[in-house]
Amino acid sequence: MLSLIPVALSGSAPSHASPVLRPISDSDGGSAPVGDIPWPTALFAAFTYDRGHVLGTYVRFAYNATSGAATSVFGGVAGETPVPYLDSIAIDGFAPARSAAAHGPIFEADGYLVTLTAHDDPTGLFEIRSEMARVVTIELPASATNISLTSAKGFARASTVSFAIEGGEARLFLGSGSFNVTGRRVLAEMASPDLLVLKSVPTASTNKAEWRAVLDAISAGQVVAELDLVATSDGHWMENPARYRIDVAAWPLAVRPRAASAQVDSLRPGGAIVLFAFDPNTMPTDGSAQISVTANGDAVNRSDDTLTLFYTFDSVARNASYTLLPLPGTVVAVYLPSLSAVSVDIVSTPPPAPRPAFDAGSEAAMVAALAIVSLAAAHMLRRKEK
Repeated sequence: MLSLIPVALSGSAPSHASPVLRPISDSDGGSAPVGDIPWPTALFAAFTYDRGHVLGTYVRFAYNATSGAATSVFGGVAGETPVPYLDSIAIDGFAPARSAAAHGPIFEADGYLVTLTAHDDPTGLFEIRSEMARVVTIELPASATNISLTSAKGFARASTVSFAIEGGEARLFLGSGSFNVTGRRVLAEMASPDLLVLKSVPTASTNKAEWRAVLDAISAGQVVAELDLVATSDGHWMENPARYRIDVAAWPLAVRPRAASAQVDSLRPGGAIVLFAFDPNTMPTDGSAQISVTANGDAVNRSDDTLTLFYTFDSVARNASYTLLPLPGTVVAVYLPSLSAVSVDIVSTPPPAPRPAFDAGSEAAMVAALAIVSLAAAHMLRRKEK
């Protein structure tokens, strides 16, 4: 796992064909470094894929390269008690189109007009993107409790199946289709096109309420994409991108310490929130460092009212705004009134350099020197007058 090259390019935008978020653990494994970034970070880690086993620091499962099925999906930090997320995911009519592969925090498998993407991050994120109507059969683990279904109400909302898992909780989101729940079996009847997402509140997180708010905002159609970004000292970066609405694209343009640029685009009218997550070294907020955000060159106002940012109805006209979420790392939630061709720049301005401490001795010496110079000048002037 540690030998994998990070998903990072310098000076050019990586493919945004299958981009989502992942910072939710206070733990940092402190493993051997890749470049100058330790694996794992609190935002994401890296998968290995070998003979049907997809193994990461935060997510582990078995993958059937013939059927495209994922089974025995577990989460939780490696070395600790694993948490069962799902027994299985089976995608109808998958028909593998090319070999599955793991690249850094992303495992991706392509089938006929469908893509399965898994993320090695603390939220245990899975995305299934389909360009045609199909059924995905999901078997929840035997330990799943409090299984509930909420149907979508509105074109931007997502139908949601939520369930509790051993001290935590997880949710399934479906953008356009519908869920059918029977016991622990969930049938996701995907529309054409559609996006199915699994995301959890990590059991080890100390920020469960904040992560539930993020899941609520995804279900309400308020949070539509996420970019987790880590800059390296050589001018490259690593990323873990995700989207929660199929018509939204978001990808980084440049990432370096204290500055990041990204592009957001969608053909659907209306506004929504994009999450940007950084490690503290990439986007520090310590001391009096100031975060500033611009959208297409215009300054975005900061709001400290997270509830208003997350839960204001779409019908309410509002300007671009952002807030910092109380989650590990630096997590910036940016509301954009339009998602059409928007360039977002985020900068952390360091505090001003401290002024030199006052030195009474040096000050006195300087005054004395000036006095001597003044006396010498006056003496020379008197001699010249004589």
